[in-house]
Amino acid sequence: MPNLWFRLCLRELKRILGDRRIVVLLLGGPFFYAVLFGGVYWNGRTKQVPIVIVDQDHSHLSRDLTTALNASENVKIVGWVNSTDDLLPLVRREIAYACIFFPPQFERDMLAGKQPRIGVVSDASNILIAGSVANGVRSVLATYQVGIDRIGLETSGMPVEAAGISAMPLQPAIRLLFNPTSNYSFFILMGLVCIAIQSVTRMGCGVALELDSADQLSRAFPGIRLSNAMVFASKVAATAALALPVAYCAIALPFILFGAPYRGNVFVLLVALTVFVVSQIFIAYIYAYLCKSAVLCTQIHMFMSVVMFTLSGFTWPYYAAPVAIQRIAFLTPLFHMNCLIRKSALVGAPASSLYPHLTMLVVLCILTGIWGYTAVCNKMKTDAQGRA
Repeated sequence: MPNLWFRLCLRELKRILGDRRIVVLLLGGPFFYAVLFGGVYWNGRTKQVPIVIVDQDHSHLSRDLTTALNASENVKIVGWVNSTDDLLPLVRREIAYACIFFPPQFERDMLAGKQPRIGVVSDASNILIAGSVANGVRSVLATYQVGIDRIGLETSGMPVEAAGISAMPLQPAIRLLFNPTSNYSFFILMGLVCIAIQSVTRMGCGVALELDSADQLSRAFPGIRLSNAMVFASKVAATAALALPVAYCAIALPFILFGAPYRGNVFVLLVALTVFVVSQIFIAYIYAYLCKSAVLCTQIHMFMSVVMFTLSGFTWPYYAAPVAIQRIAFLTPLFHMNCLIRKSALVGAPASSLYPHLTMLVVLCILTGIWGYTAVCNKMKTDAQGRA
């Protein structure tokens, strides 16, 4: 009996190793994921968040603090603006995500022992960004001591006790935009719905194409010559007629059922979602032709779902990832859908600031459509040759 069991184990091992698909998924998958996750989260934390400065004091102290902030790993100064109101359009255009505000008479109040607060206005539609900005500002203020130590205060004539109190680190006054309660569901729920729409659309369309054949078409339409373009268009139209209403309802649930805010243009979101779903249909056809198996096609889609989610920027700001990862992410429809829906829903970005992502979605849809059409044509041709 033990010998028989050993022979069965040996047979199963040979069978697994003899199938390259199983070997790639079973043995290569963990290493692939490890490299992917390691690349995306390589920096360990969100760094170099683009910020702007509002300096209404124009003092030596405010300039020193600005220099210290710019030397911090957490933030990167990309410009100066006149007021905190100027931050909103910059956030919508993805130029800056926070603003540091030095109030008038900041240095004078410090010398008088009043301990004025530095204002921090931060985009909280991405919780990691808001947290990184707050931590970076607190770290600089806590360690820099703003250049006013006990000796300097005593020299200015302040009593020793008051000088000791005033020399304590400054505390920032933080204001969060778009998601002031740091509600994690607002931050992540829309992304999870988008990845679900992507996954089920790809798997369903891929399996449907793989289970179809040229022989089935000829039996359904005897004596009629069907062009590849007509077959492809009918498949896309029929699938979209089923997938799009479901996608519309699913994307509405975070806002209607779970209370997530929506501040943007609904029409632009619906257009983007339509283009996104159609591109997923095209990609599903590509996968189905490459896999040539309904089971393998489903497995590959499930395997790639984690990859797409990781690259999409739902959990990690794309600019905080290595450049190579950013470029790969930029070529995925889910990345642009994520940016578009988060900016539209939470930030309330106008249509004009959403057009770059929408344009890229359309471009990717056209490219995948061409590839998907080629895949369907090749599949029908292969089926016809096999039948002959």
